[in-house]
Amino acid sequence: MENAIKREVVSKGLSATDVVLVAVLLAAGAVLRLFTPPIFGITPNFVIVMYCMAIYLIRPKFVELIFISLVAAAVCHFTTKSMIPYINFISEPVGALAVFAMIKVPFKINIKNISFKPAFVTFFGTVASGLVYISVLKFLILFVKTPKNPAFALLLTTVFVTAIANTVIAQLIYYPIKAATGKKDLE
Repeated sequence: MENAIKREVVSKGLSATDVVLVAVLLAAGAVLRLFTPPIFGITPNFVIVMYCMAIYLIRPKFVELIFISLVAAAVCHFTTKSMIPYINFISEPVGALAVFAMIKVPFKINIKNISFKPAFVTFFGTVASGLVYISVLKFLILFVKTPKNPAFALLLTTVFVTAIANTVIAQLIYYPIKAATGKKDLE
């Protein structure tokens, strides 16, 4: 009987606490993204860090993941400094799917009792999102005649520097967020 009740609760979707966690993390990511000055022209994408943390901590179902990624894309759309913000509605779901796939794979990256899987997952989520953004941008620019645009090399550098910054941030905030929410490692 107890298992039947648990299954029914689980099948309903995210708990109110999980929805609040996602909302708070995405809001914090938006505020940080708006007010963090660029360092050598690059600002960490705190929204990506926060949706990676949300996905990692709550382990949503596929449909919930898509919803989280679209909300994150909307937040990115309004906080971005990029040329074509609509691309976020393609790149952020792909980044979220990369995170979703990575958390489904059973692997550990631990040093003593410290897991570095959140950092690893965030790195790949950021890279996936960034590479899709650049690819879509490059496809759109194909329709505009530009001779050997060096901006793409700069954009690639920006993606990887942002991914490294996001990775460090994710690792720094993972354990405090986990402790504050009472979430357990599901590895």
